[in-house]
Amino acid sequence: DEEALETVYSEALTYYDIGTVTRKLLRPLLIELGQRWASGHGTIAEEHFFAFYMRNKLGARFHHRTRSVSGRKILMACLPGERHETGLLMLALILNEAGFNTVVLGADMPLEDAAEASGKIGCEAVVLSGVVEPGEEVLQKQLPRLVSSLDIQVFVGGPASVNFSDEIMRAGAVVLGADVDIGRKTLEAALS
Repeated sequence: DEEALETVYSEALTYYDIGTVTRKLLRPLLIELGQRWASGHGTIAEEHFFAFYMRNKLGARFHHRTRSVSGRKILMACLPGERHETGLLMLALILNEAGFNTVVLGADMPLEDAAEASGKIGCEAVVLSGVVEPGEEVLQKQLPRLVSSLDIQVFVGGPASVNFSDEIMRAGAVVLGADVDIGRKTLEAALS
């Protein structure tokens, strides 16, 4: 019911900032949709409908964000093979509100291209996001190669960062976790 969803989302943003809406409404809803799908009570169609809706809403908010942010520039992208952008966009908006200048490359980003882009635009950190298992090639070869090729910190967030934290840390990256507020605080502390 897109009309009802639109009403709830718009009403929530009338009363609360995007960080609160993300923590109290969007993130719990995404978790519930994932659990419904995993338990067989939900469908891929439900998840895709909501993901498409949220990508459009968050993308519009990102497009209209404050552009005069002069804070540290952060390159943000999904891990290779990762198509779930919602968490990445939520974190980008929260980081933007915290004063970071976020540059989002989106889904399924080859890590060698992320390294090149971060250098071209003068980023002070790279943030990668993952929901699904990144795969052995990414965790054991591509991510360590990315970390060693950069003079800036690499962070990995999302559910994949929780499930594969040991491998991510062995690669030399910093784990942000799946909570966007904790991720923001971890990033701020690491870059201070």
